[in-house]
Amino acid sequence: MPQYPDIFYHPFEKTTQAVDTVQAVDTIACDSVVPSFITSGFDGTLTPLVRMSYEILQGWNLALLGVLLLLIVLNKQLYPRQFRQVLSVPGGVAHTNQLLREWNPVRSFLCVSFTMGYILLMALFVQKSCVVLSHDVLSYNSWSMFWTICGCMTGWVLLRYLMLHLVNWLFETRDTVDRQMSVQFSISIFTLIVMMPVVLLLIYNPTKYFVWIGIGLLGLAAIFRLVLGIIETRVATKLSAFYIFLYLCALEIAPVATLVTAGWRYFSQGTVF
Repeated sequence: MPQYPDIFYHPFEKTTQAVDTVQAVDTIACDSVVPSFITSGFDGTLTPLVRMSYEILQGWNLALLGVLLLLIVLNKQLYPRQFRQVLSVPGGVAHTNQLLREWNPVRSFLCVSFTMGYILLMALFVQKSCVVLSHDVLSYNSWSMFWTICGCMTGWVLLRYLMLHLVNWLFETRDTVDRQMSVQFSISIFTLIVMMPVVLLLIYNPTKYFVWIGIGLLGLAAIFRLVLGIIETRVATKLSAFYIFLYLCALEIAPVATLVTAGWRYFSQGTVF
């Protein structure tokens, strides 16, 4: 009978040897694959990209809205009678006559401060609308862009004021500028109060629906201002209603329609023309 060497089977010892073998094979495979992957897999230069975020809310936005809200409360407390009279201008010509007999809104702190607040709020709305419609946070959501829009809004308001004085000088009409400015101050205060919650919703929920709601409210305010302007100018002057309508259309509707059309083409087609 053939003799065989004694073989002692130990399961734990065999398992340990198998594990050592597998570990050795894995180590060799990783050492041979990973270095070549790192050295030959990236031939170019890695350029870090700025992380894009579509959050348009910034700290100074809330601070600005807080200052505007404080401005409304301050004017209401300091000038309660004047505040009520300015808000009553849309009620009829009699309210405007009473206001102009007592004080001039053009030189008052109330109307000047509200005009500045209106410019700041409209600039903020235009800026956030550009961000939402273009999805470009880096280009439009900056502090410098806000002040650029504020400068354009200020120039637009001053141009309208100069046009009113020019027409008053051409047609030698009296009290037309004061009546038109009273209407504009009144509608601006109403627009400021109504647009504040819309802008607040827009910066917290940057969707195009709030943009179009704001544009719709501004359009209604422009139409209402046009109607009141025709009524007040017709009372103060002897010009026909047709010429007054043409003048106010050139001053109100045509520029606003041009700006809205240019903005729509820019954000939808990438060009104004």
